[in-house]
Amino acid sequence: MRKIFILLIFLYGHLYALERESTLKMYHGIFSALSSKPMTSVYTTDREYRKVFTTSKRIFLAKKPEESDIILITNRSTLGSIIKRNSLNKHGQKPILFVTDYRFLKDTKDAVGAFYWRKGRSQLLFIKKRLEQHAIHLPKAYQNYMIDAL
Repeated sequence: MRKIFILLIFLYGHLYALERESTLKMYHGIFSALSSKPMTSVYTTDREYRKVFTTSKRIFLAKKPEESDIILITNRSTLGSIIKRNSLNKHGQKPILFVTDYRFLKDTKDAVGAFYWRKGRSQLLFIKKRLEQHAIHLPKAYQNYMIDAL
């Protein structure tokens, strides 16, 4: 019984590591499509995403929204505080807002896209007009995920 328990703990840890790796790989692709920089500065308050991004060699975690190229919003309170701040980054531009919930994308006119789960399937959306406001041109691999409006 003890061996089975240890095996289950080991398997859980291994699956958790695979999940983190696949999440990081997905966000590497998304963030490199949104930003032309080799190193992307990302701000998020979500503890799990921060843990995932710390292992990246291409994503640098910003301590403040103003220091970031992209802001990843995962909850409503962060969304509200970011919208109220309405601050510019070090390059004199607004950071790109990317969300993890369809409702946030629908409610926030500043968010350019979302990666979220619906009915057990991952969903990726980009809003064409919002991308144009940031002068972002997505690679061909992401063209199918662009929509004109919600």
